[in-house]
Amino acid sequence: MFAVVNKQGSVESSAPDQRLLTPHFGILCLSALFSALGFSSVIPTVARFVVTDLNGGDVEVGVALGVFSFSAVLARPWIGRLGDRRGRRLLIAGGSFITAGVLAAHAFVDSYSTLLIARLLMGAVQGAFFVGTVTLTTDLAPEHRRGEAASYFSVAIYGGMAFGPWLGEWAVGRWGFDGGFLIGGLCMALAAIVACWLPDFVGSQGHGVVTKKPSTQSSLLYRSAIWPGIVMALGIMIFPALHGFMPKMMDERALGDAGPIYALYGLLVLALRLLCSRLPDSLGTTRTAALALVGSSVGMAVMGSFVTRPGMFVGAAILAIGGSLLYPALMVAAVDGVPENERAQAMSTFTMFFELSGGIGGPVLGIVAWLSGTTVAAFYGAAVLAATGLPVLYAWKSKNPKIT
Repeated sequence: MFAVVNKQGSVESSAPDQRLLTPHFGILCLSALFSALGFSSVIPTVARFVVTDLNGGDVEVGVALGVFSFSAVLARPWIGRLGDRRGRRLLIAGGSFITAGVLAAHAFVDSYSTLLIARLLMGAVQGAFFVGTVTLTTDLAPEHRRGEAASYFSVAIYGGMAFGPWLGEWAVGRWGFDGGFLIGGLCMALAAIVACWLPDFVGSQGHGVVTKKPSTQSSLLYRSAIWPGIVMALGIMIFPALHGFMPKMMDERALGDAGPIYALYGLLVLALRLLCSRLPDSLGTTRTAALALVGSSVGMAVMGSFVTRPGMFVGAAILAIGGSLLYPALMVAAVDGVPENERAQAMSTFTMFFELSGGIGGPVLGIVAWLSGTTVAAFYGAAVLAATGLPVLYAWKSKNPKIT
């Protein structure tokens, strides 16, 4: 079996039993790794920059971390339609090039208001990459192996998000905040260059070009992706606490560098994603997502209850359960039964909840920490939000009995 790229930049396959681990899938994962490294490397950099150079507090940190989400949410519906009409490569490579410039421009920020403008601009363009990559993942994978494909692809995404903060901390330590922002921009530029070798479209199960029929969806949100998106948003509200508030809390408690904790989390996520790659397909969406939500909630509670360096390591290890399982399970459900010429719109809606999670979670956790007078409260707040995903998950299941 082999795959070829036709004149329209689409992948065609000579056999219906398409392999999952193809060169295009490898290129996609490599581009995603660089993008996730660049995006997440600036999260602790922004948090420290607000506190150190801009004299901000918990609320200012939370708003700076989450404000990019609002412009990202507004841009999502149009990004999805563009991806279905013009192709995935435009979203992936074009979105990454523009995001690289915006990230590098963070180095010229000299006031809190200017930082917020830069974060808003980043949100408007960075989402294009994410929509393009997750859609192309479903395009490249045989239908019965989409959960496995999502697991492998998300090794790159979550691996990058786990190691990116460590990279940012290292860059700031060597070259200051400007160096941290420029390293993030460089990683995003590398993601764009790699993405130039990706196809525009991939047909269903490897049988040619995506059908360009008019979409049956007239609303801005793709209905089948809303419920899994909500569950995802609640489950990943741990990240503003993990990436934004943990470095601040460790500075306050003189607990040392957060880098090794991020590294442990990243290694465990990588290991679990690879070892449990077929779990979402075999165990089913509901049970896999429930296990992930419990891991996320318990991990946050441990980090908030045992504010020591060993406590941070144990909490991060438990968090890896949630970080490794939640996304693959829910992504499969979001595209189940979706026509191939509407997948980018479905993924646009699904990934929009990533942005909503950061946009809501960051400020909410910042306010919780401010009202309680301690940064530790942000971790308990994140634990509660992740646990809230469980009743939402089972409410969705009750409305959609076909969900496994």
